[in-house]
Amino acid sequence: MKTFLKVLAIGLLGCFGPGAFNTRADLEVGATVQINARADFYAPLTPQGSWVEVSSYGRCWRPAGIAVEWRPYCEGYWVWTDCGWYWHSDEPWAWACYHYGYWAHDSGYGWVWVPDVVWGPAWVSWRVGGGYVGWAPLPPPGFSVHVAAPSLFVFVETGRFTEPVRSRTVIVNNTTIIERTKVINNMKRADRAVDGSASRRVMINEGPGIEPIQKATGKKIDAVRIGDVARRTPVPEAVKQKQLEPSGRKTSPAVQQPAVREQQKPASKPERPAAVPEFQPRSVPPGQGGPPRGNEIVPRSVQPPLAPPARPVEPPGQGKGPEHDKDKGHEKDKGRP
Repeated sequence: MKTFLKVLAIGLLGCFGPGAFNTRADLEVGATVQINARADFYAPLTPQGSWVEVSSYGRCWRPAGIAVEWRPYCEGYWVWTDCGWYWHSDEPWAWACYHYGYWAHDSGYGWVWVPDVVWGPAWVSWRVGGGYVGWAPLPPPGFSVHVAAPSLFVFVETGRFTEPVRSRTVIVNNTTIIERTKVINNMKRADRAVDGSASRRVMINEGPGIEPIQKATGKKIDAVRIGDVARRTPVPEAVKQKQLEPSGRKTSPAVQQPAVREQQKPASKPERPAAVPEFQPRSVPPGQGGPPRGNEIVPRSVQPPLAPPARPVEPPGQGKGPEHDKDKGHEKDKGRP
């Protein structure tokens, strides 16, 4: 009997093993990170940069401690996955700024990140041809043609595409290479199931595909499950602390509004003036306090209570009339001789 129970327990553990309990995490693709609103980025990204107001794009994030020649998507490497080419980077904010939102180059701030909530393996446009592969960050939609400007592309030789990428090793804004390449912008949305679980809507970015890369490198490249490769990207502890409640719902860390650069803040509002006594109209009864003057404005705080009208005092004999006095006189005469 004990042997049977052990076998049964092992079988149940096999049915509800790591694969079953990781289903929810895999569905959230980005290393157990699920973003529902742009505000979800405010607190986690504040330690690594500053939030600034850019006239064209609104509230944007700018990384701190970067070199002058720094560019997005130039410190990491490419991984072929079942969602296309995934950009892996050890930069502390890579989990957000390379898989959500867009990068734009502003004349005042340089490179800034415009937040958005749709996940993708990499938000870049591609140029391929002449033995080179190039990429550039996609600009935010609605502000320009949704293809990066040619001057923003960086290139590597096709045969070295899967090697680690560094800012000093890429070819920047080379007119000759640009003219020999053509744009590939084949991003698309798709429902993708992970580990046989229910699918979710994600962005697919295949770029140059896999055939040209395999041919140039002479190596067979197998696709990696997106859930596996995304978990390699470091995520802040505050973001990972999304625990399942007993009801099965997720809780997110408290979100705070980011501090915007001082010069971008609107002018502070003037202090509120002290309270002014409230006024209300009061009619002055005729005959009191002089002739009637219409509605007199009296402060409510000093308005005396209205007393009931005084009863008139009758003088002696008032109300009897002259006839009473006449009769009284006749009564006196009767007693006379």
